[in-house]
Amino acid sequence: MPEANVRTQIDQALVGDADAIGWLYDQFAPALLRKLERRFGAVPGLDPADLLHDTFVYLLGHDGRVLKRFLARSAEATRAAFAQFLWSAACGIASNRRRSQARHPTESLDARQRPLATGGDEEATTARDVLARLARCLLRRGDRSYLYYQLRYRDGLTPTEVARATGWSQRATYKLKQALDRAVDRCLEEMGLHR
Repeated sequence: MPEANVRTQIDQALVGDADAIGWLYDQFAPALLRKLERRFGAVPGLDPADLLHDTFVYLLGHDGRVLKRFLARSAEATRAAFAQFLWSAACGIASNRRRSQARHPTESLDARQRPLATGGDEEATTARDVLARLARCLLRRGDRSYLYYQLRYRDGLTPTEVARATGWSQRATYKLKQALDRAVDRCLEEMGLHR
């Protein structure tokens, strides 16, 4: 596609055109994921697929401010300029995540060797009940977002592993994460809980 189409697709994405958003993802995500895997694949606590996902969420969120900032800073919205912009955003997200991990180190469940809640641990029992109700609510919705939830958050697969296990494209997996977020919000609202 000619260079001028990058600006056109970004302009269309800013008005919510799903095809333009899909085009941006399809055109730039594979190369960005390869770079992220080379740079951060061996860094503990940084999953390249999660970084890719978070980069596109950042890019498409905030009422388009991030995309508008790119257009304002780029005299010519070329493929190379947009790819560099995505790389910079992904590296910023990775840097923030590493800084956060350094400030707030997490301890694995295995390291704590803490047993599951007993009958007297009301808080843990309530939390398990809420999670079970949430899972039932998501299951009732009957869509693929429940399977994504199971694979991603119960089985611990990365988005790339989910795509590989299900045969879904990376783009479909990315969209399922967004659909799951919306479904969780609706379920929590139905349950009288708020995020």
